[in-house]
Amino acid sequence: MDNSGLMRSTFARRCCYAASTLLLSLTWVHEARPETQQEFLVFASVDAFWNLSDPVDAVDDSFARPTADFLYSYSGDKFRLLGEYVWSSSESELERLKLGWQTGDNSMLWLGRFHTTSKYWTTEYHHGQYLQTSITRPSVDEWEDESGPMPSHITGLSLEHESFGATDTAIDYAFSVGLGPQFIGEELVPFDVLDPESSNELAANYRMVYRPNLLSSNQFGLLAAWNEINVVSESSPNLTDLDHIRQVTIGLFADWHWDQWRLLTNFVYFNNDMQYVDGTVVDEFVAGYVQAEYQASRDWTIFGRIDIGFNEDSSIYLRLLPAFIAHRNMVGVRWDFADFNSLTFEIADTSAQGDGLSHENFKEARIQWSGVFP
Repeated sequence: MDNSGLMRSTFARRCCYAASTLLLSLTWVHEARPETQQEFLVFASVDAFWNLSDPVDAVDDSFARPTADFLYSYSGDKFRLLGEYVWSSSESELERLKLGWQTGDNSMLWLGRFHTTSKYWTTEYHHGQYLQTSITRPSVDEWEDESGPMPSHITGLSLEHESFGATDTAIDYAFSVGLGPQFIGEELVPFDVLDPESSNELAANYRMVYRPNLLSSNQFGLLAAWNEINVVSESSPNLTDLDHIRQVTIGLFADWHWDQWRLLTNFVYFNNDMQYVDGTVVDEFVAGYVQAEYQASRDWTIFGRIDIGFNEDSSIYLRLLPAFIAHRNMVGVRWDFADFNSLTFEIADTSAQGDGLSHENFKEARIQWSGVFP
């Protein structure tokens, strides 16, 4: 990795510490500090999208979307506080608000609303568009309001722990339990802290990450989740007579660097126990991706990704998410310029799930400016 890649990787680690993730924490996260520290970051981006094919249901022909992610963190000797608010031309939402207590040298207990620990891309980048190389997220790791197939937010408790080996290795563990989403309309809707009487049920998530070298960003691991999802049947004709979904997921991921190359991959097995009024249907499929990146020079990165799956084409559950991207073959290029600014371009051949047996195919182009301040 050259100096540009190393600089961006180091900055990503600092930002993700502010986001309170052990996965990308710097060494000083685990040191007791008598003085308090505060950090305020703004991740800003402007996205433009064009559908290069015929109009497709549930997909805009084109749009331009500015987004600002406001992230505040406070760190004391034992106490932590994290707040995150996202605004864009299409949404405005309090994404995270959690309180943390350092229970040991390498352990943190969190209370509040946070990102689920069983989604690799989410725990790696959160809402920091500048931190991720690509514009789009893999479909299996997409946000709930973007037709993501599994929860992205939980309100409850989370425990994170990191253990170190004798040869500079590390294993990170994270477990969370709390209230998950409901299925409303054509998306999963997280628990609303302003509506505590809503009928959200239990969600439990687990993540284990192995890092063979503390000084490297190479890592691989295991993800698992168990989600009880209540369905608001009257919110969509497609949900008629569907009362409840019990979802179990198991995933394997890897993030590996060598020379100028980087490989990211994550495949997740889904088992959806769909409880209808007149019986139960078990729906199983695998969804995942492989993304390759090549650092062509100090400021330029070429990348591509394939979003694929197994048995997802016939999934009854995914037909409830017609905007879910079942397949995507994407290539792109990113230019890093000035201090912590980037310009990225992507083109892709894409298939949205649709609500029938056939997919909605289209070709797309995207361009994005992203940056972080201060």
